[in-house]
Amino acid sequence: MIAGEASRRAIASADDRVLLISAPDGRSVTGREVEAETAGLALALQREGLAGRRVGLWSWNSVAAIEAHLAVEWTGGTRVPVDPGAPPAEAAAIFKAAEVAGVVVDASHAADAPPGSLVHDDQAPLSAPGTLATREVRPAATHLLYPRMAAEGQFLAVPVSYANWAACMFVNAELYRSGHYGDGFDADERFLTVQQIMHGTGMLGTFPFLDMGLPQVILPRFDAAAVLETARRYRATATFFVPGMVTRLADAVAGAGLPDAGPLRRILYGGAPITAADLNRAIGILGPVLVQVYGRFEGGWPLAVLGTDDHEDLVRQATHAGSCGHPIPQTELRIRPVPGHDPGWGELCVRNGMVVADWADPDGWCGLGDLARLDDDGYLYLGGRLDGMINTGSYHVYPREVEQALTALPQVQAALVRGEDDATWGQAVTAYVVPSSARSAELGTSGSAKAEAEAEAVADAELAEVIRAALRHRLAAYKIPKRVILVSSLDDVP
Repeated sequence: MIAGEASRRAIASADDRVLLISAPDGRSVTGREVEAETAGLALALQREGLAGRRVGLWSWNSVAAIEAHLAVEWTGGTRVPVDPGAPPAEAAAIFKAAEVAGVVVDASHAADAPPGSLVHDDQAPLSAPGTLATREVRPAATHLLYPRMAAEGQFLAVPVSYANWAACMFVNAELYRSGHYGDGFDADERFLTVQQIMHGTGMLGTFPFLDMGLPQVILPRFDAAAVLETARRYRATATFFVPGMVTRLADAVAGAGLPDAGPLRRILYGGAPITAADLNRAIGILGPVLVQVYGRFEGGWPLAVLGTDDHEDLVRQATHAGSCGHPIPQTELRIRPVPGHDPGWGELCVRNGMVVADWADPDGWCGLGDLARLDDDGYLYLGGRLDGMINTGSYHVYPREVEQALTALPQVQAALVRGEDDATWGQAVTAYVVPSSARSAELGTSGSAKAEAEAEAVADAELAEVIRAALRHRLAAYKIPKRVILVSSLDDVP
């Protein structure tokens, strides 16, 4: 297959039509300009010997960031993106573990990037002259290496192939056009990219819209007021959020006294649970625009959809409350029984063109590690993870990685990390920590048991915050425990 064939064809076909709009500055970029900038960057990568190799990417959302993702694809390479909010130590660990041949960053990350990194930024684009030739790749070649954990010398990442990526783009285009993501999809659609493009939004909106030759607006990061203002100014019709963004947008709409979400007529959201109260309130404020999606990088984004009509039913009669929707028609699905769980519940398994081969059995079935069931109406329900992975606000966190970062601190002797139920995050990363003997916050004698207990509680709270602060130099913000609970022994953890 030709690397980047669909995106190159769509972008070239757009010609002088605007494809990308940078917010808040409003800079418009036509298809011809996207093609030229991306080809120039791809030629620069080729000049550096990076064509067809693993390339690290570390940038906030921008036109240049999209060009960087496309340029690696057009050269037949493998993208290895790192969350732009990750601290330098974590980014360096991922790039090292992934054995990238080079790294492309924006200007804001240049000072902290690995030596020899290339800077490609909206204000300082990287380019080389020439004509970019097409490049053949094997369908099974890795297009996207999505990092999940780099700890204890182990690297866990999902190798999405070029064939997987093409299937994902095709499936999402079909879901938009068939009305699964809301009725009335037409030529005036405009996507708002606001979640960082390395995550679900890249697979559900940013790149499908490019492949469909449809325009999009790009915000560097989420801010509810900025989303409202940007959507209205540039007539954005669709976006993808995690649940916390949905509730914050509803708060912003209500706070501004607006009647609804304006031109946003399809707000896809997913990645984590949302409470019934928050969901009902959001529907009441934003209107009938919410579409819940469920997916996994190794099995497909998405795999199930809870449409706008289903959300209206939730408000009227709580029908199928807690469901993540119907499986999409482009996937096969079955529930594999798991010993020790109630009848009907088991591990969710899927088979489709988006399934990553490394996660599949010889028959092509991918076990997702999610406990699930189907009801008599064909709606899918999830019941937690089978492997201990924490899903916090749509981000996946592996306890072992956080435990390793904790025990590397001089204040920590031992640690146990797990996800605990949380109304805001679905699960909160929670750390039980045995302090090291060096901790000794010499409290002295206060004269009363009550005063000593109060002083100890203050010291514990201070130490917990010191630990959280130290982790900011080692882990991305979403991996830092929301709660640090000090215990004398891990045997005391309930």
